[in-house]
Amino acid sequence: MSAESTTFIVDVSKNMINNDNVSKAMAYIEFTLLEKCKKKRKTDWTSLYAANSIETSNSQEVPNVSQLSPFIAPVTSDDVAATMRRLQKQCEVKNEADDMESSMVQCLLVASLDIREQFGAKKMLRQIMVFTDDLNGLNFNDEEIDVLVGEIDSRIILVDCQEDSEDGEEEGKKNVDKAWLKLIKKLPGSMILPMDDLLLEITSPKPAVVKPVRVFNGELRLGANIDSNAESNADDMNCLSMKVEGYPATKSLQSLNRRNTIKTVTGENHSTKYIPVKSVIEYEVINPKESSQDADDKNDARPVTVSRDSITKAYRYGADYVVLPSTLQSQLVYETFPGLDIRGFMDMELLPRYYLNSESTFIIADTRLGGLADSVTFGVLVDVLLNNRKVAVARYVPKANSEVQMCVLVPLFVAHHDQSFSGEGEENFVRTLVLNRLPFAEDERVSDFPRLTNRRSTSGRTLPEDKNEIDELDVLMEEFVDSMDTDNLLNVPDPEYYKPISQVTQDTTLRLPTKEVKELENEQDPLRIPAIGVHRQQQVLLEWIHQKVIMGSDAFDIPDIPDKLREQIAPHVNKKVDLSKLLDLLQIKKVEKSAEHGKSEHIEEGPVEIPSLAALLEKGKREST
Repeated sequence: MSAESTTFIVDVSKNMINNDNVSKAMAYIEFTLLEKCKKKRKTDWTSLYAANSIETSNSQEVPNVSQLSPFIAPVTSDDVAATMRRLQKQCEVKNEADDMESSMVQCLLVASLDIREQFGAKKMLRQIMVFTDDLNGLNFNDEEIDVLVGEIDSRIILVDCQEDSEDGEEEGKKNVDKAWLKLIKKLPGSMILPMDDLLLEITSPKPAVVKPVRVFNGELRLGANIDSNAESNADDMNCLSMKVEGYPATKSLQSLNRRNTIKTVTGENHSTKYIPVKSVIEYEVINPKESSQDADDKNDARPVTVSRDSITKAYRYGADYVVLPSTLQSQLVYETFPGLDIRGFMDMELLPRYYLNSESTFIIADTRLGGLADSVTFGVLVDVLLNNRKVAVARYVPKANSEVQMCVLVPLFVAHHDQSFSGEGEENFVRTLVLNRLPFAEDERVSDFPRLTNRRSTSGRTLPEDKNEIDELDVLMEEFVDSMDTDNLLNVPDPEYYKPISQVTQDTTLRLPTKEVKELENEQDPLRIPAIGVHRQQQVLLEWIHQKVIMGSDAFDIPDIPDKLREQIAPHVNKKVDLSKLLDLLQIKKVEKSAEHGKSEHIEEGPVEIPSLAALLEKGKREST
């Protein structure tokens, strides 16, 4: 993703303000600017203009065009707050003129001229995003459109803020003026998007695409001597070796990054700033002999500051600590070489599925350093494993002198039709091995759980039950557990679990709806469940910035969790199952939550009368007699 310039043009006409279209545009612009603020790219420029404005503030002194924000990079939170306040003031100014001539074309020309003066001939992505509901305002013929195209050297993203028609998106495109359509068709990369699709894009969680970064590069060997040097495997006639490379298939998502800061108030305006804290580790040594002479003076022992070079690691041996000499330190490292060594094979059905709980890696033939022999040999190995329903157990060393891991290699064969991979859209086949780390004996936890449906007496004796009743109870309990599942396995066929994504990098940082993402989301793939905690944290954080920083509110109202995320963690809300028969067999009933349940009783605090010492002695004397 190279340098980028994004110019927002918002139509602040009376009709746009009254229909809350400006508020919708502000929501999208605020979200986009805050995302740019988080990335802090020095080559990501943004600016904001207001068309059909009462005020006039631009470089060319064109009437009814106001530049609310100059070109800024990188964007800070203060810039976002100031920009959104200026746009909000445009909505608060009363515009009573209904017959005002549209200044959208003039605003486009001013923005294009400012972009040209700011960046010149610099190679970068230039785009203008227009928010308007007046799609019939360009009364230009073909010659005038050609002249306008020559003046605008940026692509245009036209956001249709009109109300949705019942006939759908195609009918909405018919309502667009032909002049707009001709202008967008002649500018490469331009497009028309509905406003509702943009709002849905910023409110829906967007799973990140795993980028194809090589995580392993080595040899896949069968029959090699792992005790010998890896370089001697080429001369081993009993070893089958092929060059392979690995790419991540799944990636763990961490929570939002946090940093320790100090809150400081500076300046005459008492502005608040947060300064990052630098961590400095200091080592001190206390002599135990001097401090043990007098127990009262133990806290007065003077520590001695030592340098970091004087600190070394010691290994605990019983109650003592042992420091190994430098001659033995090198022997602690187990010398290993990167590679995959197949140690055996087993049936797919015999592999416990709960072992497959680590991050997966795609192992494919190395097309960069390998040759045709490596690709053919690797493809034959995958086909043999698939035909015999086998998986391979391998010894995996990702890097030199790294930890040795035992893993399972599951064969995978995917056929797909994608024109981006072949010009004529022919059928393509991908053969790969899915690598998954197997747990060691120390990682495995085995427990024997008793049946939850066995009813016992108070003494622990098992009550006799009817076998038919137990079978019916098991069936009902299984249906109940399946109804609480958060995915839908039946809607996704096996080949669709692995679908090639043609575009892993985007040409812009804007959140724009794409057809490919919609297709993946509509499939309801159980393997594409979003990281609910991370998306919820980001939602609350953005809402806090909106309320506290931009709007200047003293209070903070936590937003509701989106419905799409709520469905993932609360399936009982959407899936209604008849549990009456199951409750009768288990002889249990549902207890409704009381409205007063969980409320702590308020205890009124008042003065407590403490009896005198004489009264207590008199009371004790009477009780003893």
